[in-house]
Amino acid sequence: MTDAQTATGSVLSWGAGDAGQLGNGTSTDSYSPASVTSLLRADVDQLVSGGVDATSGFVLARTGRSVKSWGDNVAGQLGNGGTTDHAVPETVPRLSNIKDIAAGGMHALALDTSGQVYSWGDNPYGQIGNNRTGDHRTTPDRVLGMPKVQQIAAGSDFSLALLENGKVYAWGRGIHGQLGNGSRATSSVPRQVTGLEGIAAIAAGGHHALALTADGTVKSWGYNLYGQLGNSSNKSSTVPVDVDLVEDVSTIIAGAHHNYAITSNGTVWGWGNNHYGQLLKADENFDTNVSRTNRTTPVEIARLKDAQSLTAGPRHGAAIIGGKVVTWGNNEEGQLGNGTTTSAYVEVNLTATGYTKVTTSLGSNTTYLH
Repeated sequence: MTDAQTATGSVLSWGAGDAGQLGNGTSTDSYSPASVTSLLRADVDQLVSGGVDATSGFVLARTGRSVKSWGDNVAGQLGNGGTTDHAVPETVPRLSNIKDIAAGGMHALALDTSGQVYSWGDNPYGQIGNNRTGDHRTTPDRVLGMPKVQQIAAGSDFSLALLENGKVYAWGRGIHGQLGNGSRATSSVPRQVTGLEGIAAIAAGGHHALALTADGTVKSWGYNLYGQLGNSSNKSSTVPVDVDLVEDVSTIIAGAHHNYAITSNGTVWGWGNNHYGQLLKADENFDTNVSRTNRTTPVEIARLKDAQSLTAGPRHGAAIIGGKVVTWGNNEEGQLGNGTTTSAYVEVNLTATGYTKVTTSLGSNTTYLH
């Protein structure tokens, strides 16, 4: 990356680019940060990225009260009325006064200032919440059946909404318990997550979910093969369970199979999949051929103390600490942004400065800086 690219204040992207998700007009991977076409970071209030793999990555960016999208569009997840991929940002029609956005595996959500949720994209499990399954929708339309919503989140094949009254609703695929209602059934309409009251924030991973309570504790439910529920087990749960150890939490971040939590004093905790060193534990053996230990309970990550922005990807992570950008974990498609495809089991430093937010895709190996 050149100093000129940093100086322009462009949104930057790197990693997998198969579907045009880098937003630079190409469909090739980039091992180093490069500018997203015609998108200045000063104009971007929020950026989220979805996908289930490198070939299905797509991005939404909230600019003012409108939304732009780019990347894979096979199921209409760009919301522009078609199914053709786009390698540069374009405005999503039929959306205005948007205050929150979410990108799932191949579907998307938007929340407007009146508390109404809109959805579009893939729908084999009812994840767009339109009381149907097996089709897809290429333009945004309202999700019915909920009171006013204050936050949204999207997993690989399900959706979440946090209501203004502190309750949580979920819809879509439920095979792993990710709907949190005591069942493994699919639901094409929103249903209340069991037993959650006074929730302050939600986050959706690949097939699991997190909720932050008003008193700073964390709940989790869904898939748990890698310990991503953080309750000292590998057993999936169809209802919310308590995440062990962490208290006084202010921020929750869910990746595909691992999570981070930040406490009010800046301490970072992580749990779940750690095969590529996603949890940055100093007591691990970082030799190339040594298998690292997944964590079923949260562990403190000293290297990430006081992170200003923190994000969990499919098998990697990224953070801004003291104004500096660091990345770690799997790097097979250049998602660490250090010019290589060599995985890093300790953090690597990038040269970008002046940025305040870093984002990774849910399933596509891509990273964004804005």
